Amino acid sequence: MEHNLLLLLSGIVVLGILCQWVAWRIKIPAILPLLASGFAVGPILHWVDPHALLGDLFFPVISLLVAVILFEGALTLNFSEVRAVASTVRNLVTIGAAITWLGSAVAVHYLLGLEWQLAILFGALIVVTGPTVIAPLLRNIRPNHKIYSVLMWEGILIDPVGASLAVLVFDFIAAESSVGHAANPILAFLEIVLVGLALGLIGGYLTSQILKRYLVPDTLQDLVVLALVAGLFAVSDAVEAESGLLTVTVMGVYLANSNVHQLREILHFKERLSTLFISGLFILLSASIKLETLALLDWRSLVLLAVIMFVIRPINIQVSAIGSKLSGKERLFLSWIAPRGIVAAAITALFAFRLQEMGLAEAKILEPLVFLVIVGTVLLQGGSAKWFARRLGVAEAEPQGFLFMGSNRFGRLLAEAIQEAGFVVRLVDTDLENVRLARMAGLNAHYGNVFSEYTEEHLSLAGIGRLLALTSNDEANALACRHFKDEFGSAGIYQLVPRRYGENGHNQAPGGRALGRLLFSKGATFRHLIDSARDGAIIKRTKLTAEFDYDDLQAEYEDNFIPLMAIQGKLVNVATLDGEFEPQAGWTVLSLVLNDEIEQRKRGSLPAQTEK
Repeated sequence: MEHNLLLLLSGIVVLGILCQWVAWRIKIPAILPLLASGFAVGPILHWVDPHALLGDLFFPVISLLVAVILFEGALTLNFSEVRAVASTVRNLVTIGAAITWLGSAVAVHYLLGLEWQLAILFGALIVVTGPTVIAPLLRNIRPNHKIYSVLMWEGILIDPVGASLAVLVFDFIAAESSVGHAANPILAFLEIVLVGLALGLIGGYLTSQILKRYLVPDTLQDLVVLALVAGLFAVSDAVEAESGLLTVTVMGVYLANSNVHQLREILHFKERLSTLFISGLFILLSASIKLETLALLDWRSLVLLAVIMFVIRPINIQVSAIGSKLSGKERLFLSWIAPRGIVAAAITALFAFRLQEMGLAEAKILEPLVFLVIVGTVLLQGGSAKWFARRLGVAEAEPQGFLFMGSNRFGRLLAEAIQEAGFVVRLVDTDLENVRLARMAGLNAHYGNVFSEYTEEHLSLAGIGRLLALTSNDEANALACRHFKDEFGSAGIYQLVPRRYGENGHNQAPGGRALGRLLFSKGATFRHLIDSARDGAIIKRTKLTAEFDYDDLQAEYEDNFIPLMAIQGKLVNVATLDGEFEPQAGWTVLSLVLNDEIEQRKRGSLPAQTEK
């Protein structure tokens, strides 16, 4: 029996991570293979019965996993970011959220006859459209920058906002259903909210002080925060039933706005942990659904889905976009995209179980209803979004922008020149000083690790079609090319020439790593480029003509310049070692002019040229 239990638990973990990999590989939201796997091993094949598997631990385990997921989501709710985003996004997470909440509540009440308190909870549950579902869709669709920004920021901000709203509504229903407070549900609700707020603020303050005062070593920071979250969740629920989820949500929001510099590293750890928890949680939840529960859905449920997609979402967008610069086609596309995701399913499953324990038998329909909305919106909207974007003309056609891995001195010079030429440029670096200098130069620079899930979710790739890996680490450059190969294709990934290039007659980095196209010229190593930039080299733009072609440019500067790129209209040709770089008349060549040429110009031995 123990061996079977161990096999089942291990199998759930393995299956969950496998689903995550499959989702990454074929570029779909992870929620789809996770739900499909859970249904397969649960109600269809009857291999896993979560209630029998975990017994009395089922609800505590589910509750704790949901608490950690909610805390991780709340860590992203920074109020300064909310104020900084466009008015359309602010409207979407406030006025728009209210429209979705109340509109869905009214629809489910009159269409399915669900009593008002559960209808209002259902409306709160489907407010959330998280980045874990939106991000893969946007990477596949590649909409224009305005649409990308609106949808990504909505997904990031609505996640904790919608989850907090759902928790509050659930707490009110729990208070109203509480036997001890049946005569005064408002008082019971206030007690839950006060306990949740008080313990959440206390927990957030204590955690921030522990981190700011360096009371724990770096190696234990992640685990200490995790222990505090779990401990406070349990204490809060013990003090006042159903207050734990509110406590961890308030704690996460407090930390997100407490200016703790270690928070980014903690958030990266929580992302990994949440991915693991979500994978196991979804298989457990979908495996626990009974076929008779799914049978509760009928044609009215499909009508409800249609109302949510074709009535409520368009009204939400049109009202939220009042006064914005979004075009009619952009608003129409935004009206179509609102897939629900992981947070909605996780919270729904837990709340449905809890409410049924409290005697609200009608709550059993909440789970299949929310799952229908999730699967319906992801499949219908996600499956048609790319076609719809192209028909409306709001998708980027063959994006020519650049993602820079590395915001060093040379990278900043090149990024400025490309941006001046009218192309989208975004830089990512783990060196905060490099990022600061790039931002001071007017560049869009992101502080973080290009491989992290946090960066992947928060970094806009709208208008980006190529990667330039420009760091001093040849291995990291090669790994970045591998990481973005599926995103940009083999033709769109570039890395600097490795230090040991050509030692054995092969184009390989140390350890055999040269996965991207090698940039510029054989001698254009990181050290050579950085030294040249430090010594005063500049990026020069030269417009070729029939009288002054590329051969003339090479002859004029000989070995004193490195060809970088050639631009013709909206097309960019990058100089590489794997192909001929022969720009024609009418093209503008970007080249790195070395210090020797600058000195000659200073002495007056060369004619003046326009330099950028």
